[in-house]
Order: sequence, then C-alpha cells, then structure tokens
Amino acid sequence: MAKQINKPKKYFIDEDDTSSMVQEAAVHYESMRVILGGNKSVLKPISGDADLVDLSRKGVRKSSLTSLSSYLGITMDALSGILHSSHRNIQRKDDNELLDVYKSEQAIEIAQVISKCLDIFGTKESMQQWLSSPVIALGGKRPIDLLDTSFGIRMIFTVLHRLEHGVYS
Repeated sequence: MAKQINKPKKYFIDEDDTSSMVQEAAVHYESMRVILGGNKSVLKPISGDADLVDLSRKGVRKSSLTSLSSYLGITMDALSGILHSSHRNIQRKDDNELLDVYKSEQAIEIAQVISKCLDIFGTKESMQQWLSSPVIALGGKRPIDLLDTSFGIRMIFTVLHRLEHGVYS
C-alpha cells in the first residue's frame, strides 16, 4: 500500500493587507520616536524591534525623559520614581547624556504604552486621564502606578489590547 503524502496548502496574503500592516508598524515606531523627544533625542529612525534593542543598549538621552514626563502629564520627580532613580541623580545628567540600559529600556517601554494609548484614546488629555484613573481590570490601580515594572507594563498592555478590541475592561 502506497503512503499518501499530503501536499502543503498554499495560503495567499492580499498584498494590500500586508502593506497596511507595514504602514501601521512604521507609524507606531515613528510615534515612539516622537514621544521620546524626536530628532533632538533619538538621532536614528526606529523601524522595528531590532532598532529598539539597539537604542536601549546604546542608551536613551536624558532629554527623552522630559518628553516622556510631558506626555504622561507628570513631573520629572514623579518620572524619576517610576524609573527607580532619585530626581537628583537625573537632574545631574546633561540633556545629551545617555541613560543606562535598564532606564533606557524602561523609557522605551513607557513610550510604547503612550503610543498605544494615543492610538486608542486619540488625544493626549484622554490618555492622561485614563492613565491617572483607577481601572477595574488592574485591580483598581491606576495604570500610571504600574509603569515602574515590566510586569505592570505587561498588565497595562493586556487591558489596552482588550479595549482596542471592544472588550469591557
């Protein structure tokens, strides 16, 4: 008895769908670059996650923190707390000085949260209001209070993805 070999199925992807996904990703990465301070703070374009790895390893400029605090609607002192650093340590740095890998990575993750929030809520004011309000799906905690750990950021993204898809959170 001859063994029957199943031919692999061919799946076709509509080229228009692919280009729209690529455009969405490009907009997302450019949005993050703007949130991190634009051309003054992030010298190279960001076109993918590999660029984010590179940026976090090389370091984000201290000037990016000013931009992040503005988007979040908080003081630099409050942002210092989120980054687990004293405000004085951050004040000592020159605007062009690079942050260490861990603070850079956290700043980039916060920029990702801001970018996603702006996509969902549309305005900076609506985003700031949501970040500062208790959310039932986060155990009644304010999203801004969870930005200090990667686990908290992951929880925020879970809620944001649910909201994006119309799931009450």
